[in-house]
Amino acid sequence: MILKITFPTNDRKTIAKRTGRCKEFAVYEIEDHSIKNIEYLENTHEHHDHGHGHGNGSGHGHGDGHGHGRQDHNKGEGEHSHEEIGEILNDTDVLIVGRVGKFMKKALEGFGIKYHISKNPDIEESLKEYLNS
Repeated sequence: MILKITFPTNDRKTIAKRTGRCKEFAVYEIEDHSIKNIEYLENTHEHHDHGHGHGNGSGHGHGDGHGHGRQDHNKGEGEHSHEEIGEILNDTDVLIVGRVGKFMKKALEGFGIKYHISKNPDIEESLKEYLNS
């Protein structure tokens, strides 16, 4: 049986701090404790939710002041904005994250996606720890 274990990532090496805003998801297909395949899925939620570009020389910061910061995220749209994550992760067996916020937790539970919190930010090390637990 193949087990699909997914990690939010920005660099394909470490677990992203913000699952909903990660660049992509690394999907590891595991069979008999061995990696059979790794697939990277673009986080379309991140691009849709923040489509006008942050950082990267766009002329403004990623703070709370321009309407897409933490305060705005927690008002109204937060609960609905994670729906695309459920669609992206619909066939994953477990999502391994560094932390999970209340809206993400509610979304994952609503989609029936199991999650595991890892203290280790390294994806491959976290994978080994999870498989050996």
